[in-house]
Amino acid sequence: MRLSSFLAYAAAAPMLIAASEPTRLQPSTPWVVDYAENSCRLIREFGTGESKTLLMLESDAPDDVDMVLIGKPLASSQDEVPVRFLPIGDEPQKGRAVTSSGKPALLFSHVSLLPKQEAAKLDAEIADRVAHPNVRPAPTDLAAKRQREAQRHQFAAQANELEIDARRSRPVILETGSMGEPIKKFDECGRESLRDWGVDPDLQDKIVRPVWLENTGKLISSEEYPTKMIDEGQQSEVKVRVLVDASGRVTKCTSLSHFKLPEFNLLVCDKITQRARFAPAELADGTKVPSYDTLHINFRIAP
Repeated sequence: MRLSSFLAYAAAAPMLIAASEPTRLQPSTPWVVDYAENSCRLIREFGTGESKTLLMLESDAPDDVDMVLIGKPLASSQDEVPVRFLPIGDEPQKGRAVTSSGKPALLFSHVSLLPKQEAAKLDAEIADRVAHPNVRPAPTDLAAKRQREAQRHQFAAQANELEIDARRSRPVILETGSMGEPIKKFDECGRESLRDWGVDPDLQDKIVRPVWLENTGKLISSEEYPTKMIDEGQQSEVKVRVLVDASGRVTKCTSLSHFKLPEFNLLVCDKITQRARFAPAELADGTKVPSYDTLHINFRIAP
């Protein structure tokens, strides 16, 4: 595992403030970029002692960022907790309240680092794809894609605090400082990950039509779900990354999920490799090129 740390300063302990004001936590570690085997993580801790709170951004693939927050100050009676990147995040993003190693935690899927209007536009595009899974999306405008990336970096550079509304009467604020340089390092990790998988990141930048799964919902049947997991009431979200060649054939499948039964990972990738039919990625002139996709398959046990 490769670790990269930077912005190496540790600030003082959290300020003691009046109960009517937000709980403000200053950094207690530098930012660290973790080049994990199947993901990139951007990690920093805030506060000390009982106030220690961890912030982690994680990406299994470029443009797909989740966020995890763990710490006692995040205890909440709400099922969903809103957060905002300050001073520019005027639209809160909601995370799911869970427990991690006995501590309160918040999980955020597909975190947006974009201005309000651009984030709404991206959400609409995703919602349209979900509503019409059998219709391949129109080609991407590369100029618009580059502009969105520039807006993302500008947003990160301007964000210097994360407000967590775990208790509405007293939010927690992580004093992150500008996130511009950390996000830049995080993105560099993502490009290096592509190379590690055997994908050319420079070629990915030129793709106007990503790979597209043509037979959604026909990859794994409920009968193939392990009986032992059903008996134990284990519902699952299966997440895999596939490499797809210029003909649309799956050349490699990597499970990104972890189960008590490791053979289930093998079964999932085996069935996807056999059954998935992809339209390959395309450049602007129609040239088919190798690329990748990340698939999510949910298994829910009927009541």
